[in-house]
Amino acid sequence: MRYILEIAPSVTKDASKIYAYREGERKGSGERFIQALTECYAQIRSNPYGFQVRKEPFRHAQLHRLKYRVVFKVEGTLVLVVQVRHTSRKVSKKHGP
Repeated sequence: MRYILEIAPSVTKDASKIYAYREGERKGSGERFIQALTECYAQIRSNPYGFQVRKEPFRHAQLHRLKYRVVFKVEGTLVLVVQVRHTSRKVSKKHGP
């Protein structure tokens, strides 16, 4: 089955902020974040049900070697990414830990 990945505008905004912060801290770190995020999106698109449900209906995918996760939900063939968050942030009541 082919899934369509839709990224909420707030996620794009947050990812841009994370990129800028990481790049400001260490040159190239922002690029590594974007690369890991892109790879994570590809994994989610290929098998969205392969990720753990943390708080129904939201699933979480961990970025490779980074302390960020992608929060998404699956609705038929649509995969909606609703948040990119650092793992040390306070637990979200809506999206789970």
